[in-house]
Amino acid sequence: MRFLAGLIALTAACGGGATEGPKTPTGAGSGAKPNAAGDVTFEVPGIEIKGVMFEPEALGRPGMPLIDAKRQLTLDKQRQVFKDTKDPVTKEAQGAILATMLYRKSKDAKGDDQQALLKEARDTLRDAAQVSGDKVDEITLRLLGSYELILEDYPAAEKAWGTLVANAPKDKDALFNRAWWAYSLLKNFKNAEALAAVKDQPLSEKQPELAYVTAWAKWRTNDNAGAWAAIVVAAKGWGTNANKDVVDRDVLLFAGRAGGSFTEVVATLMPIYGKTKEAQYEMLAKLGLQSYQYAGRWQDGVTAIDKAIEVEGDKVPVNDLPVLRYTQGDYTVRLDNPTVAAKFATAAVTALPACGTKCKDQDKENIVESVYIMGRLFHILYATAHDDRYYEPAHDLYASAVPLITMNDKLRTDAQKDQANLDGTFKVMKAGFGTHDPAALGALLKRHNQEVQACYEQALSANPKVAGTLVLNLESDQTGAIKGVSTEPRGGLQELAMVSTCVSDRAKKWTLPKRANGTGAPSSTRISLDYVLSAAKLEAPAKK
Repeated sequence: MRFLAGLIALTAACGGGATEGPKTPTGAGSGAKPNAAGDVTFEVPGIEIKGVMFEPEALGRPGMPLIDAKRQLTLDKQRQVFKDTKDPVTKEAQGAILATMLYRKSKDAKGDDQQALLKEARDTLRDAAQVSGDKVDEITLRLLGSYELILEDYPAAEKAWGTLVANAPKDKDALFNRAWWAYSLLKNFKNAEALAAVKDQPLSEKQPELAYVTAWAKWRTNDNAGAWAAIVVAAKGWGTNANKDVVDRDVLLFAGRAGGSFTEVVATLMPIYGKTKEAQYEMLAKLGLQSYQYAGRWQDGVTAIDKAIEVEGDKVPVNDLPVLRYTQGDYTVRLDNPTVAAKFATAAVTALPACGTKCKDQDKENIVESVYIMGRLFHILYATAHDDRYYEPAHDLYASAVPLITMNDKLRTDAQKDQANLDGTFKVMKAGFGTHDPAALGALLKRHNQEVQACYEQALSANPKVAGTLVLNLESDQTGAIKGVSTEPRGGLQELAMVSTCVSDRAKKWTLPKRANGTGAPSSTRISLDYVLSAAKLEAPAKK
């Protein structure tokens, strides 16, 4: 599968890096003293979250109307004809001809020369429209709106397309024109206005461009159900139009962030993307590895990957299986199920021999090292919190991964020491003296960063200027359950307050390791996490 090719190389990053958490407890003879039971309070400062500003990119640019003269002149002579023409109607016609000549010449130009020709064409049309005033011709407006978009002057594009829609409400291209008007508004982040421009228009596969911008307008104004319905209509009707890959990308984006349950999403997408078993496998794998990962929907991600493997059966490509299984293990760490996480991760290692030459040695090593890192995290959580659920998983992960580390001598030596010290940790642990170690919990909680990022990106979709610091305060008891959540700023419906509300809802479902507290006295853990939020623009696809 081309989609999964190369993803093995990414798995080390999923594991949190080569050094996660504090130094691994060294076990017997270390001289380390167990922590005393009791309340724990600490801060995790400066967690950087780079949110992606997703934008509607599938429309690309509108088709350019080309207007030719009956008698062809040189470019310089056509410039003079346009300059000398006084009659508004004739001036618009001559302007359209000049713009067409400039557009064709720009096709053979590059860089600044190309931009200069396009700007001259745009300025020509602006001059013609200004002369005509409120009686400007529809062709001039269509041309002008197209050039404004090419030159990315979105406020001017909004004006041109909006005027065209108002002047020609019954034109055969009225819905097409409305789509470009709404698109221009969206590019200006005038999301409410974009929604108003499309809200009364019926969704139709015959007008996929309108359905597409409707989806974006609804998503940016928090109508997730409406956004999902609209993007599905757009996907069904897009056909062989340009930028189909971008529409498919956005379907995955909306599936994770605006779609309903996993079952509902699959039922909706299967008729579009799952017409063969191979296509079903790829669709389900993309849901698991893209849609649900970037939305921070870990359980749905695990389920999607399970379904992908079930559909393809023994035909799952051997170089895909290690990635799929490790990803499931990585997700399950966040779901507070170390036993299942270890089973998935060890299954990833078990799948490596069959991969053979279809996996690069470095890709295999990345899987192995990531599995070791997961085991190390479990070891540390076991040693500090005394949560017995982490012991066997740590043991199994070490056993499967450590012997296979071959490309990093220092890491192999450290890993062998960790593996040898796991039983030593058990011997020096004092019953009832478990604690929540700041470094260990910091490593565990940072695995939820993608959930925070997803919340932030929802706010960015409405306002690209949202940024700042969000403080998340958590309180848990010795069972690890989150009993209290507060944020600074407090939750609300706008900007950072909107992010606070979303993050708070997510955090209430997080779980910390259980703390063995032999004193029987109640104790609590209070954690403050500082998220520094800033935007990173998504690289736009090549224009078609």
